[in-house]
Amino acid sequence: MIRCKWVPAKVNIHAWRMEMDKVPSAEALIRRNIGVHSTLCPTCNSEEETVDHMFDTCIIAANVWNGVRVWCKIPNIYAFYLKDLLSIFKDLDATEKKKEAVQGIILIRCWSLWRARNNAKFSNTPIRIENILSEIKALGFFMVFL
Repeated sequence: MIRCKWVPAKVNIHAWRMEMDKVPSAEALIRRNIGVHSTLCPTCNSEEETVDHMFDTCIIAANVWNGVRVWCKIPNIYAFYLKDLLSIFKDLDATEKKKEAVQGIILIRCWSLWRARNNAKFSNTPIRIENILSEIKALGFFMVFL
């Protein structure tokens, strides 16, 4: 994975952990023989929680991606696997600067989805797509000006 210079270190580390399949999804915890109460995705409660589901195929992740896509004015992108999502910025028909910005936004999006998932799972905080998008925009704008 290519590190993005302008996102917080915790976002880059999270992306690296996602790519290495070290994010503790329900499916990953079961593989490690750790008991979990439920294997359902805590954001949509409709499918098994895997890394690909959390960040790509979950309806919440798809709606967040659509909001990010409109905000960044990039064409609709379909990625069914996390590895595709993390490298999709390379195929954009854009300047290198915009590709780097989109890469950072993708990483921030995954980080924000992870935080929303954890808040839903551990604090029973309802998932609100507009809150996730607001966090992505705030981190994205803040990092662009550093």
